[in-house]
Amino acid sequence: MAESPVVLLVALRYIHVVAAALWLGGGIVVLAARAAPSAAPLTGISSAVLGRTVGRLVGTGLAVFVLTGALLTFNRLTEQTIDAPYVAVLASKILLTLAMFRLAVPGRRRSDPNAGPGASRPWWQGRTAMIVVLGLLAYLLSIILNEMAELGFRSVG
Repeated sequence: MAESPVVLLVALRYIHVVAAALWLGGGIVVLAARAAPSAAPLTGISSAVLGRTVGRLVGTGLAVFVLTGALLTFNRLTEQTIDAPYVAVLASKILLTLAMFRLAVPGRRRSDPNAGPGASRPWWQGRTAMIVVLGLLAYLLSIILNEMAELGFRSVG
């Protein structure tokens, strides 16, 4: 893949970024809807309907996100300018995204003893908020990885 045309790599990166934006943006939309006062403009939309709608969109993007991420990771790791610090940051990003996906997988969550009918947590303490935080950290690590790769390219050329 190291000799792939630039167009293919650009397309993969574009699709990867759009899928990541859908994933993270969907979480932010859900958080915004939960944080809004009950008289907000979204009053006619239940959080269950919003969650299912965003969930379908995010679920579709997840497979694309994982596939393109794997291809881009393989491509980057085959470059000669990649060093141990880059691999360490990349491994951290992969672990963050795996933790984020683990939180999002339905049916695998531990039951929360405090999640009874009357025990509602604030929006910023929920699972969705944690997924968004992990996603934002993964984005930050992506920016760091790009800068590290650019520095490597400049030092070679």
